[in-house]
Amino acid sequence: MEVKSNYGSTKNSVENDNILTRLQTELKSIIFRVFFLILKDEEQSIAIQIFLQVISFFQYLTFIFHRQLYVLWKNQKVSYQFYKFFGYFMLTPYFEMLNFSSFASMMYALIGIILISIMLLLLIGYTNITKLNTSYTWPIYVLKQIFILFTTILYLPILDLLFQMLNCHYDDKNQLINVVFDTICWQGSHVIHAVVAILGIIIFTTITMTFNLLYFEPRYNHKDQLSKTSGRAKTLKCFIFLILEISFTLIDLIKFDYVAIYILMIGAFITFYQFHIEQPFNNVFIQKISSMYAALMLWSALMMCFSNYLENIIFHGTIYSWLVGIPLIIVAIYKKEKYLYDLLLMNINKIEDPNQIILLINYTQKLLSRYHTNQHFHIMLDALIEVHIKTCQKEDCVFRIKKQLNQRLLKLKDANISQRDYQIHLLIGEIYQGYIRRHQNNVRLRINYAFYLLDFLKQKQQSLNEFNQIELLSPSIDYEFTIFRYKRIIEDEMNISQNEALNGNLDVATEISFQNNMRQFQNKIERATLMHMDFWSQLQEDSPDLGKMNEIGSKINLAILQVEELWNRMQKMTQNLPKAMRLYAKFIIEVLQDKDFGEQLLDKSKQLQTQNNKMKNKQTISIFTSDEINFEPLPTLLISTMSSKFAQISTLNLSACNFFGYHKTELMNRKINLLIPQIYAKFHDKHIEMFFQSNDQQQIVKERLIYIKLKSGYIMPCYIYMKALSQFDEDVIIAAQFRTLRTFKGGCYLILDSDDAIESISSSCICYLFIDSKMISHRKIYFHELFTNYNRNDYLNKTGCVISLNLQSNIVQNSNYLQYYINDLEDQTQILFQIQITEISNQYQDQVVGYVIKLEKVINDQSQIFGPDVQQQLIVQNSTMSNFQFKYFAAKALYLGENQEEGNSARVDQTVIWEQSSRISEETQVEKKEKVEIVKIERINYAEGIRTLKLFDNRIQEIEDIRMSFTDSDEVQHSSVFQSNSDNPDEIEKGQKNNIFRNRKVLSSTINDQQRPKVIIYLSCIINILMVAVLTLSFTSYFLGLYLFDNIQNSLNLISYASLRNQESIQVVMNIQNLEMLKIGIWNFTETEAIAYEEEQRNELNKSIYGLAEANKKLMLNELYINEQIEELHSKSVVNVRISKSRFSDYDLIEATQQIISKALIIRDKPLYNLTLDDEDVAFITYNLHNGIIIEYRNETSQYSYGIRDLSEKNVKIFFIFMVVSACSFFILLIMIVILIIKINLIQEQILQLFMEIPEKTVKYLYNKSENFISNLQVGEEEELSSDFCDDEQQDEHKELSRTLKSKRKKKVFKNTNSSHRTQILIITFILCTFQGYFILSYFLNQVIYNNLRQQIPELNVTARSGSYYRFVDNCERQLFLNREEPILGKDAYSIVMNNIQLNYEVDSELHQEHAKNSEIVNEDYYDTFQSIFMLSPCETLEKEGYTTVEYCETFANGSISQGMAVAIARYFENIRYIMTIYDMFYGHPEANFSVVARGWGRFRNITNDSDNVTNYIYNLNNFKQPTESRIMQNKFIRAAFQFLLDQYLAALKYDIEVTQTQLLAVFIVFEVLIFFVYFIVWLPAEMKMTRDIWRTKGLILMIPLRVIQKIKMIKSFIGVLIHSQDQ
Repeated sequence: MEVKSNYGSTKNSVENDNILTRLQTELKSIIFRVFFLILKDEEQSIAIQIFLQVISFFQYLTFIFHRQLYVLWKNQKVSYQFYKFFGYFMLTPYFEMLNFSSFASMMYALIGIILISIMLLLLIGYTNITKLNTSYTWPIYVLKQIFILFTTILYLPILDLLFQMLNCHYDDKNQLINVVFDTICWQGSHVIHAVVAILGIIIFTTITMTFNLLYFEPRYNHKDQLSKTSGRAKTLKCFIFLILEISFTLIDLIKFDYVAIYILMIGAFITFYQFHIEQPFNNVFIQKISSMYAALMLWSALMMCFSNYLENIIFHGTIYSWLVGIPLIIVAIYKKEKYLYDLLLMNINKIEDPNQIILLINYTQKLLSRYHTNQHFHIMLDALIEVHIKTCQKEDCVFRIKKQLNQRLLKLKDANISQRDYQIHLLIGEIYQGYIRRHQNNVRLRINYAFYLLDFLKQKQQSLNEFNQIELLSPSIDYEFTIFRYKRIIEDEMNISQNEALNGNLDVATEISFQNNMRQFQNKIERATLMHMDFWSQLQEDSPDLGKMNEIGSKINLAILQVEELWNRMQKMTQNLPKAMRLYAKFIIEVLQDKDFGEQLLDKSKQLQTQNNKMKNKQTISIFTSDEINFEPLPTLLISTMSSKFAQISTLNLSACNFFGYHKTELMNRKINLLIPQIYAKFHDKHIEMFFQSNDQQQIVKERLIYIKLKSGYIMPCYIYMKALSQFDEDVIIAAQFRTLRTFKGGCYLILDSDDAIESISSSCICYLFIDSKMISHRKIYFHELFTNYNRNDYLNKTGCVISLNLQSNIVQNSNYLQYYINDLEDQTQILFQIQITEISNQYQDQVVGYVIKLEKVINDQSQIFGPDVQQQLIVQNSTMSNFQFKYFAAKALYLGENQEEGNSARVDQTVIWEQSSRISEETQVEKKEKVEIVKIERINYAEGIRTLKLFDNRIQEIEDIRMSFTDSDEVQHSSVFQSNSDNPDEIEKGQKNNIFRNRKVLSSTINDQQRPKVIIYLSCIINILMVAVLTLSFTSYFLGLYLFDNIQNSLNLISYASLRNQESIQVVMNIQNLEMLKIGIWNFTETEAIAYEEEQRNELNKSIYGLAEANKKLMLNELYINEQIEELHSKSVVNVRISKSRFSDYDLIEATQQIISKALIIRDKPLYNLTLDDEDVAFITYNLHNGIIIEYRNETSQYSYGIRDLSEKNVKIFFIFMVVSACSFFILLIMIVILIIKINLIQEQILQLFMEIPEKTVKYLYNKSENFISNLQVGEEEELSSDFCDDEQQDEHKELSRTLKSKRKKKVFKNTNSSHRTQILIITFILCTFQGYFILSYFLNQVIYNNLRQQIPELNVTARSGSYYRFVDNCERQLFLNREEPILGKDAYSIVMNNIQLNYEVDSELHQEHAKNSEIVNEDYYDTFQSIFMLSPCETLEKEGYTTVEYCETFANGSISQGMAVAIARYFENIRYIMTIYDMFYGHPEANFSVVARGWGRFRNITNDSDNVTNYIYNLNNFKQPTESRIMQNKFIRAAFQFLLDQYLAALKYDIEVTQTQLLAVFIVFEVLIFFVYFIVWLPAEMKMTRDIWRTKGLILMIPLRVIQKIKMIKSFIGVLIHSQDQ
């Protein structure tokens, strides 16, 4: 038989959605669950709320008194103090006094707190997927407090701090500088900080706005602080603050201050409107606090605007007015109450805007809750009533039917409510109902109506149904959360409060919901059964696919969970559900193979059905919508309740047409009064209206006797059963079903009016009273004309009274029917009837409008009396009667017929769905039940429950089990009991647990024990270790890298300090030499010029001493270890210092420098006449700075360079070690993870392999059972509950199952196409490769920067010593001129000077060579700087640095400087070489002609005032043009150029390091976010999925019948091992 299902044919499942949609749905679900838990706790006190609002207002005032706007108040003295005071409530001012690094650290700390809050949210959301009602725990409390702080006193400080990272402007140099910290923006690490700040702003504002949007109580409760109309007002306020921060960051407030004022004004006005005009809060104090806040915002913005434009023009002292106005506004808002008279005086019938209705209802609720304390509110409520009475256009207004209202008032549970308040509540309900019909898509209106149903009418189910309908309107996220939350709340309350009795009835809304759930229940059972069939079909294949079986099994588990969830939901609605219970029981027995539980449900359903059959209300309507009415066998019609089609017949079935005698078109859209006798039709419409107003479900839930009018005009008694159904375009329609009245005596019915005139008669009156409808329509016929002795009072409400029909009356005699029904008219003068009179009353007018008379003809008693023998012969012997009946076998599509006894007739298994097509009397049901019980007693199976046991394998087993164990494996040789006991000591424990196979419930609880599998625990531990290892390695690698980079940068600073010390020490020598030469008289100055020159040299000497001391101090305080040589120079006495001509001493380099500084200070203060060549202080400096100390200076500078090179190599090795360690760790963890994933797959595969042990015939048997069930389910036939065939059939099935288990098993080769574990392995491998990629990338980034740095060290070294070296060469030359006998560098001064001239060219050549080598890796800015200094004109650059002017630079040395320092340095070298050439001509040649040798470059002066021509010649060399030019070039240009180059080079290297740091920081942040994503977004859901997969796969064992498990040893052994593993 082909089996089909229509389940899911019109609706796509969630699995078909794309991954983004599923991710969005899952994230929304997590947020909703967490906020559901957050809202369960009580809110803070009013005092805390006031404190938070005050602090928030002070923070808002930082916009009003902004650092660039407080001047607008035109009173800077006061406004500046306000700026400083309100700044203390923010975070940024506290960091203005610190550095940028502290500010960035605080920013990352705040972002870390934000991420922690997100982590808490995800953790709570994941751990409460199925536990929405868990107790209040500390994570929820912490998360709630964090969110509250985020949205109140931390919102503006955090937002301001993040925006300050982006607050940049252009300075005078056209550089983009941060406003607070003067840091260059969008360069280096600031790019990362700015990007992180932008992401932080997006995440933070999203979190805060979501919290504001969802964190509120939508129900009206004036005592609840969270009760308000919506959270959109606070969300809008946060958005306005965000706009203010963006505007103040992007706009130049000094130039565009008016734009800031306009934005402040607009934002304040919107906030004032939302909080004060709209008044969203229901709590009075919270609303007043919010109104004060909004009003003060608007007041502050207005006064700021006035101060800017009108201060000192119209107003004076605006800021003081602002201060005075603050307490006045607070008092005014606190005292003033807002009265909305216009809202109450509106004509409700003319309002079209639903928002006005919502405002009216909310304000009315506010008046109702507060009129006890405010007499004005009491008067306003009275005015509302009067306005409604005058404007109401309906006759049944709530204030016009006072009697009915009083009756309802008695039914209220809350006896404290007044009649007026209750009437107003009913008015609110009328308003809701009227406007919802016109505005069905207004979500807010319908949500408020759902709260009205829940709070006032106490109709939880109707409120729940309303929420379900609103959910289909695609509401916004805040309304969606409200729906989600209150659906859960209502369901939880219904679980506790609604536990109906077995015979309890459902209200209209619950009945509709129940019927919808019943249909879904059937569809889900059908879907689950089809999946079982697919599973067993897959198992029957020659090569079963375990992967596909596992996939089907997971779907089966999900389908069963859906069935159980829906079953539990239906049980919450009512316990009286025999039909659904029977369906569920058969599903459990036939499909799930749980016979014990299924039979319990069947027995319970039988009890419920029996109890329901004894009830008077037997009729049920099984339709759900109007489309299914044609499937109803009984006469059924639907009645509309819409205002335009009130009480009209919307549709009916053919049975109803035949029943009433009309054609269908004749009744469609006609009033139901057409089918009602005239006397009832007069007040029937009123009856329906009052039913809907009172919502009294007892009026329709019971079957009642009524009288209908047929098309022929006659009336007919029948039973009616009504039911309310839901429609899309209507609120409710009424379904009415009719059942004919069974009578065993002849009789007729008449309806009389209040005057006893006959209005309507039944058709039987023709044969009994000989009148028809035409006769009573032509004229009035009174009842006493037929029955002359009729007296109403004698028969009213009495039974058994007899009345006689007078056949001699004129009406009877004139009747044409008399001759047909009376044979002997002459002998019979009267006919006796039993009469029964019932009043017809209009309960709404308290009057009797007519009477119903039932007449039953009295039959002669003698003709009805039979003797006992005659009665015995008339009894039909049902026990011996037999008939030929058919039985249908769905599995074989075959009909079989046989003669069976009537009492034990076999029927088709139709226990799934049945429809009652006819009714039998209760007596028949009782008799049949008694017969069935007798048959059951007679057929007791005394062998049931008796088992044959035997001690085998040291445990008690059934004989059948032992036989099956031998058939499972014939090759297994069983040893003795003692040997088995010694070999398998655990068998005793397993035998003790063997009793779980006797009870399905115990087995199910054991297998479904949802403990985390050990393999999952191990895997989780390894993943946690992996995450800790990754975090540890990444943090250690990153921060160690920062530490190493800091060391490199500090080392570069040491090179700068060492170079500066060299330069300043050489400068000290130069200044001292200049003073010596001034004392000797070498310089050709006048007295005035000499004094000025001396002063200049002493000032330069002082500056050099100070620079030397600072550089030496920085080097001395440095604690960074470079290498052993540096440590030796700074800590050991390795510098040989000459104290005097005959005494030397050893010092370390720092001490030696201090000696130089002390001597230089002495010389600075020593008179000029004492500064001779023989002066000890002068000789100390000139000698030591030309010999031992300068040698160690050079050595130190070189060692710093070598140390940086060695540090670079060492650091690269460190990151290589990190890369190797991480790779090894990840590889080991990957192997462990892969092993565990494979083990998880093997566990699932082992469970699925158990199904391979089931014999093929057994599998086919299970498939047939599911197929038969689905066939009967789709056919929908009925089976009697008390049928005895069930026991026989179960015995037959038991025997058939036993036969299939004894069949020979065929070994099959299975395949497993499940690739989920391979996918998991690939994913984890990819993730670990990504993790390792971070360390590889970190290694290569560090390797590149360190290799580049190491390659540039030689160029840096030569650049650092070139400037000081060129000055040293000039000093040596001048020292040679002053005293040739003094050694230089420990050697002959002349040879050293000549060697220096050659080394000049080598140093310059080395500089250019190294720069050419580094041209591809050197920083572009430095490369351009080098080119501009050496190859282009450096004049502009030197002028910017303050060393010279462009005019002087371009004209100096014939413009050689303007041609580049390469040309200038070459000229410098030539000048020194030329002077040494002249020196060679003068030295040792007193006879030389000065004028001829000088060639006009100098003029001879007798400086020594003696005849020593050689000395005078040499002294005069200092005044030649070449030395003078060289001194000036060295002092003004070469020194400045190389100092500038060195600074730029160090800055370029540091910038390259910062770029690398920025790259590493970006990679580190992305990597940490990736770790966060992998753990919380990937791993946690994956862990849950794997755990559930194991649980689901393990639960597949329960698909196997218990008897099959008992017979298959391998399955029993596996379950025993499973139990043993769980107990450990």
